[in-house]
Amino acid sequence: MRKALYLTLESISDAYKVTLACDLYKIDLHLDLGNASLDDMIAFANTILEDFVSFETKAKTAIVIDFLENYNENWADEEEGYPELTEETFKNNLEVTAIHFYYKDLIDVFYTENAMFGNHYLVTHSHDGKHFKDTTMFG
Repeated sequence: MRKALYLTLESISDAYKVTLACDLYKIDLHLDLGNASLDDMIAFANTILEDFVSFETKAKTAIVIDFLENYNENWADEEEGYPELTEETFKNNLEVTAIHFYYKDLIDVFYTENAMFGNHYLVTHSHDGKHFKDTTMFG
């Protein structure tokens, strides 16, 4: 059975926001042009989206490496209904909600975290468009 995919495009100053939505997910793609052309940013985003499963696996792995232990040691509370989590369960609580593409191969991937950290966003950053080495929490 096919799932419907909906795209919307919104222009915001020197950036564009594209929303990919289907029955399973909704992801906002932000294309920040900087000094790049819209065509260059679309080409950059397409190189990532062509192998989205591999890209998203790398991004999610960076979040797991940096936050799973933190959750289990500092946020888990059995008495309050927040048990320690396995890597797989932790991963299953992460949902990509936005990807920001910036000129020169910079990417931020935003995840919701199913209230593991009080409904903050977990973000992983790529400075070369391929590897994720930095992560942050905000919100």
